[in-house]
Amino acid sequence: MNSDVTSSPNQISPIWIPRLLLGLAGVLGVYAAITAPEMIGNAERLRAEQIQQEDREHCGRLKMPPGTDGFAACAADLTEIRRRQHERALAHAAGIP
Repeated sequence: MNSDVTSSPNQISPIWIPRLLLGLAGVLGVYAAITAPEMIGNAERLRAEQIQQEDREHCGRLKMPPGTDGFAACAADLTEIRRRQHERALAHAAGIP
């Protein structure tokens, strides 16, 4: 008696597994392509809001509230500090002392 495992009604034929995985990867790829721009935009907005909040808190503690010339200078200094820190972090990640 010969039994054919691939024709059993309770099992998926092994030949269909790669096709199912490829189909799933395609669906996930389309989903990522559709949602990625929105997710990136939301992350950028959140980061900008966090930076603005940090600027208000830090400069406010230094008696330079928003709307003043002092605040504008303070926020510009913080932007420069963040830029230099980012450059240092990139250099460190690249192995540059």
